[in-house]
Amino acid sequence: MFWGDLLEDMRARIKEITLKMVDLFSERLDLARQIGKLKREGGLPIRDQSVEKDLWNSVKERCIEKRLGEWECRRLFNFLISSSVRAQVPEGGGAGPHVEIFRRAKEMEKQGIAVYHLEVGEPPWSFPPEVLDAMIEAIKRGQTRYGTSLGNERFREAASNWISKRDSIDASLDQVMPFPGSKYALFSILSVFLRPGDRLGIWLPAWPAYKGMASHLSLEVVEISSLEELESLKGVSAFILCSPNNPDGKVWSKKELEELSEVLNESNALLISDDAYAELSFEDRIPPSKIYENTISVNTLSKAFGMTGFRVGYVHGKEEYIKRLARFLSLTITSVPEFVQEGAAAALMVGERYVKDVRMELESYLGYALKQLEGGPLEVSKPHGGLYLFPKVLINDFDSSKFASEVLEDKGIAVAPGAGFGPFPDRIRITYASPYADPGIALLREAIESWTSS
Repeated sequence: MFWGDLLEDMRARIKEITLKMVDLFSERLDLARQIGKLKREGGLPIRDQSVEKDLWNSVKERCIEKRLGEWECRRLFNFLISSSVRAQVPEGGGAGPHVEIFRRAKEMEKQGIAVYHLEVGEPPWSFPPEVLDAMIEAIKRGQTRYGTSLGNERFREAASNWISKRDSIDASLDQVMPFPGSKYALFSILSVFLRPGDRLGIWLPAWPAYKGMASHLSLEVVEISSLEELESLKGVSAFILCSPNNPDGKVWSKKELEELSEVLNESNALLISDDAYAELSFEDRIPPSKIYENTISVNTLSKAFGMTGFRVGYVHGKEEYIKRLARFLSLTITSVPEFVQEGAAAALMVGERYVKDVRMELESYLGYALKQLEGGPLEVSKPHGGLYLFPKVLINDFDSSKFASEVLEDKGIAVAPGAGFGPFPDRIRITYASPYADPGIALLREAIESWTSS
């Protein structure tokens, strides 16, 4: 046989083996999905270390028998395990349907159509004037080069001082670091401290991005909506808490936090406190970090300080956590621009003086919204804090997704479907603190009332 014929014969054999591998891999994934379904029905975790250890020992033994190196063997095993985990974890969606509503609203505006934005948490107030001055001075000083992932000292000092005052805790310089927005901080924490198949607890209703991130990272989501369900959190690796909550404005009480911490402490789970709305609470707020030691606090300057487009946030936690997150940030985006950090530091340094006025403005917006919605076909609860209302629409078979789409196209009113925040198809999220609140909310009520008869 000529070498050319031999080569073609070998290639044909490789193709045959590869197709068999595809068939076997497909069969393996089908079995993994069935196993995942049984585990969910039985309330069992996705990962079982004893089963994986036993399987690895068998695989390693076979690899030795077939004279495969441990590196190739481990890579194959890890690929199969990660594929099984992804097959067993149901898809959790993306950033949420309100993001698609926002995208479509922006397209309409480009076409010259007026839109009332009540769908995203874009506050009506602007950033403190000190921010712009600090950024310009930083640029003039040449702070436009690479920075460190840990952040510059001026920002970290301002952030640690603000956290210490706001939460009445001792936050040192080494316990904080900047991030390009709190959303990326949350994603980074999940990436660093959790592994595929780990269980992540989420309180419903919840910001859709939590579940979207978990799905992307192949995490198993455990959802609860009452303290009676806390037992189901046993064995979770982490729990995300938002107080005040997005979308319903719930602020967790000390007693509730203590009950939660008791369960999380059993598995030494990480409590991820999404503090995006911490400054925007209408009542006394207990910082979760004061109740549960193993807490990472995720903060942003987007909401209270009106700096949404600056994409700057920060994390507070144990020094060892900050070091691990800094390594991840260095690996991915290097650092937050230094001149942006300077602007953020200036905002935090005016702190309570600025936020006090923001809270007064926020209460004014809330009073207006509640008055406009009063008497309509809605069940509205006054939130404890935050930027949103999450009313139940008292219309038979109300479909929030269909309504949000139709009211945007027909009336130019953008709202977030409640279905994106959990099993709430009869609710909508309204950003009441919005530059479009007047007359947007009044027009929204009219649209709901007219939709009743459609």
